[in-house]
Amino acid sequence: MANSSKDYTIDEMITVLMAREVRNNDVMIVGVATPCVWAAFTLAKMTHAPDSIFHYIMGNTFVDEPRQVSLLYLEMNTARAYRFQNSGECTLESLPSDKLTTIEFFRPAQVDQYGNTNNICIGDYNKPKIRLPGCAGIADFSMFYARGSFLYTPRHDSRTFVPTEKLDFISGVGFPEGNPSICGGAGPQSVITNLAYMDFDEKTKCMRLGSIHPGVDIDHVKKSTGFELIIPQKVQETNPPSVEEIKVLREKVDPLKIRKLEILSGKEREELLDDIIQKELAKQNKFPSLLI
Repeated sequence: MANSSKDYTIDEMITVLMAREVRNNDVMIVGVATPCVWAAFTLAKMTHAPDSIFHYIMGNTFVDEPRQVSLLYLEMNTARAYRFQNSGECTLESLPSDKLTTIEFFRPAQVDQYGNTNNICIGDYNKPKIRLPGCAGIADFSMFYARGSFLYTPRHDSRTFVPTEKLDFISGVGFPEGNPSICGGAGPQSVITNLAYMDFDEKTKCMRLGSIHPGVDIDHVKKSTGFELIIPQKVQETNPPSVEEIKVLREKVDPLKIRKLEILSGKEREELLDDIIQKELAKQNKFPSLLI
């Protein structure tokens, strides 16, 4: 990509790649506790997809106005916060799924080679080791919608990328045993991680390596994946974020770096969370800034 930036972090790489998946006529579905997705969709609207609109699951609101990513005032108090925006309320189930160009990114706890995902539990369902957030509307979007489903994870490892036989539960439908959805959905389109960009082979429907990020070794990607990826003869390098994408993301979309909460853990995450909260509480205008 022309005018590529050499100054970017992995959260910015993931966010930019997600933004690039958005088309100008998309309805961008923002779920709960996914600041990378929110930042990506806002970045897309601020750059190459100005006519796309947001749909916020909490409150079932459609919003055309891009606003700065926020933690306190649009995540914890969504139902009331959107009353200050020009918005319309409607459930997605009321719209034509065969024509609606919806795009939503899901972050799976487990995903297999066919793009089936698990967000229910780790271990036996009747006595799980870990209880996960749940399915919510993932089954609908993964099975019905013409735009298909999109996946991301900031931690590409063999605990997340597992073969079908080790997938503890299927809550999001990919290509079951390599077959299209019986409900007519397009199926999973891409998987974006901290190591690579992947898509799915047209014939076998198995996950395929699309590109590896700069500085990443292909053997590391293979070892971090619990099943055999389809590897093309010539592996491309991911186009890094452009100077413009980084500038808009940092200065307008998410200056508080809320997107990093999905990347960091432990003490680093705790410190960033405290910093974000303090800065948002100190704002005179409590609502997120309108960006256009």
